[in-house]
Amino acid sequence: MNLKKSLTIGVLLCLAGLVLWESYWRTKTDYYTAYLEDDRNLWAEHRAKVETATSNDIILLGASRTGYNFNTHIWEETQGIKPINLSANGKPFTPFFEDIVYNTDFNGTIVVGMLPVAIFNERRLKSTRQWVDHYYNRTYSQKLGFVLSKPLKRHLVMLSSSELNSYNNLDLKALINTISIDDGRIKSNGFNLVNIGYNDEDRNLIMFPRLTSNLKYQKEITDQWDKVIPGLPDYSDKIEKKVLSVIDKLSIQIQTFKARGGKIVFIRHKAEDGWYKHAKRMMPRDKVWDKFIQTVDCPSYHFEDYEFMSKYYLPDWSHMNAEDAKTYTRDMVSKLISDGHLIKQQPKPTRK
Repeated sequence: MNLKKSLTIGVLLCLAGLVLWESYWRTKTDYYTAYLEDDRNLWAEHRAKVETATSNDIILLGASRTGYNFNTHIWEETQGIKPINLSANGKPFTPFFEDIVYNTDFNGTIVVGMLPVAIFNERRLKSTRQWVDHYYNRTYSQKLGFVLSKPLKRHLVMLSSSELNSYNNLDLKALINTISIDDGRIKSNGFNLVNIGYNDEDRNLIMFPRLTSNLKYQKEITDQWDKVIPGLPDYSDKIEKKVLSVIDKLSIQIQTFKARGGKIVFIRHKAEDGWYKHAKRMMPRDKVWDKFIQTVDCPSYHFEDYEFMSKYYLPDWSHMNAEDAKTYTRDMVSKLISDGHLIKQQPKPTRK
């Protein structure tokens, strides 16, 4: 009897603790919301759409700038078709593109947001390949676990987390990493880049409204960038050798894709000067971007060349807020249509 009573009390205390924990984080609306985390499981769910995609379909590739700057709902309103969004926050596009080229028959259009600095980062390339491997190696239990987790993640803020090491994630590892102990004192531990947004289930990244006009929150991000991006090395013979190697590899893949009827367009999204001046120092446009585009012979759009791409202020130096992203998407898709790189289509009728 005492054991039963103890168990009941224990369960009630656990439930009360969870309710208080959830209630507490729900008050932090500037930093948290309940959503279905954009992890390898959600990416794999969208990757599966490529298997039945036609020559009329569009695939979006790129890292976080593509995720934040393009809105697939607005894209669909503008062109008449919703792209398959395979961009991934913090991950270079190259392993995803290689997978599409060699493991599918897709011959539609791929629009790539390309950040030259990112595609030469071996650590990021490794984590991206893990997502591709996960798509092919998922077990039935993993698929079922993902399906069963959806209702909880959609409604519980306490489950907010990310595969990236954001400083304000709510998983245990992230919470522990917010502090370090030195001589009995708790202090911040170095690079503390917080998560700046969330995603919808079409994998659109949406910036938290707090960043749009609040200089305090913006500085919270840009101060962290200022700790690391000045450390990017200057362009050198070593970097040039790596650049040429990557260009050669991508060029072969692109020609393979184009040979079966596929089209590819490259986009260089804007970055504010606090970020871009260091990226230019490491990867000068004439030696990297221009050389790459000339070699692969693909349509391209660089933000320095188009007013509609460069007119926005990026609160964190790198990404657009949600409302600007909608206008940017509409303008970019309209430009691609007018230049003949996309075809405006009649939207598919919805079933009643």
